[in-house]
Amino acid sequence: MKKLILLSLIMVLCVTLLNADAVAMLMASKGKLSLSRAASQIKFHKGELLMNNDVLRTGAESFAAYKYVDASSTVKMFSNSVATITATKEGNKLNKNVAVSKGSILTNVNKGTGLFRVSTPTTVASVKGTEFFTKVEEGGATQFLVTDGEVEVRILVTDETAVVGKGQTALISALGELHLRASNPDDLSAAEQIELESMRETVPKVIRIPVLDENGRVKYIEITY
Repeated sequence: MKKLILLSLIMVLCVTLLNADAVAMLMASKGKLSLSRAASQIKFHKGELLMNNDVLRTGAESFAAYKYVDASSTVKMFSNSVATITATKEGNKLNKNVAVSKGSILTNVNKGTGLFRVSTPTTVASVKGTEFFTKVEEGGATQFLVTDGEVEVRILVTDETAVVGKGQTALISALGELHLRASNPDDLSAAEQIELESMRETVPKVIRIPVLDENGRVKYIEITY
């Protein structure tokens, strides 16, 4: 049964790679999740193709995860979160942005796969390859907690920048005031800690899928699961 589900996901991903409008795929969801496209809510299911400017909303005690079509980056959304998904193609890479207006997300980005930014009402975080949490409160106060690699944070109102490394947390107030300190367990909720621990315990598997590009040439896509 698991192999059948995986095969179905692979087939959907191959279609996604040939769909110029699709930027990501919904990999998992739990609880209450809504998907808005062009200001309208649409029905969706696991494996749904996500388009530019799609908006995902999670409710209380809910969870969602999506992966970009270049198989480079995964975003996991926790309860009561809102995120807008965008991406643009530049050469053979996909430049990606997640706009988080509230809530908490966990981002895992592979190196060398295009630009990746997480934007909030007060900041823009740029990454090249890392794993970190973004937490946005009502009013725009933002928290970045880096668990691997480093993140460059730019504060919009002051244009101040700071590099946040592994084991550090950056706190940015709604007025743009920055405070950098060591992370501590209280920074994460129980659900966030469980998700992080499960990622550490899981041994990733990689498969290579042959697909045809627009010129009819065979190229290989690596998928980690």
